[in-house]
Amino acid sequence: MAKFKWIASGKTDIGQKRTNNQDSILVNPELGLFAVADGMGGHSGGEVASSMSIKTLEHAFKNKSATKLSVPDLLEKSIVECNNVIYDKSQENEGLRGMGTTLTAAKIDNDCLFIGQVGDSRLYLFRDKNLYQITEDHSQVYELLKAGLINEDSMEGFQKNIITRSVGYERNVSVDSFQRPLKKGDRYLICSDGLSGMVNDQQISQILHNFEIEQSVQNLVALANAQGGEDNVSVIVIDIK
Repeated sequence: MAKFKWIASGKTDIGQKRTNNQDSILVNPELGLFAVADGMGGHSGGEVASSMSIKTLEHAFKNKSATKLSVPDLLEKSIVECNNVIYDKSQENEGLRGMGTTLTAAKIDNDCLFIGQVGDSRLYLFRDKNLYQITEDHSQVYELLKAGLINEDSMEGFQKNIITRSVGYERNVSVDSFQRPLKKGDRYLICSDGLSGMVNDQQISQILHNFEIEQSVQNLVALANAQGGEDNVSVIVIDIK
């Protein structure tokens, strides 16, 4: 029997500047499965890609009994399958050519959180009043930072929304995998860059520390919009009990 229980809340919002919402979220506490997808590719392509990725991911775990794969392997395989169905769809429909999506997915199983990630949507851990970014952005700016070619002070001259890896844009995809043991009192945040690009870590920490789960979600989205709302905003918060 699992030692932990969890509750989760999520919201996706169009933001202040966009004409449609290309983000999609998955909040399925019964499956212990959560994901944020931030689509790209024309007016409709991003919306199609993010929605397809969420549906494909959820379907894979609803049918987990049909496979003998471990959770990490199934998570990676399902994201690769997301890539395949989105890429194939884009090749069939010229209006969807070049579409893709970020995908950051988390699955709770056997007292662990398993994470699969492509793109620059993020998963954070909030523990003991400290915020930790668990995933690594697949973005031009993040990779330049990692290589030491720029620093935090010189980031302003670079476009922060250029991603270097996505689901569905190319025939093949590489998935980052992470695993964390659960701890009572932990709070996880999954979000699109519509949040992380508008709200700094200190502000995120203050909200996660001061508010219950549903109000935290509402406040994070509201703050992103109040500070510009340049992009669609998607937020999922998971509390480990």
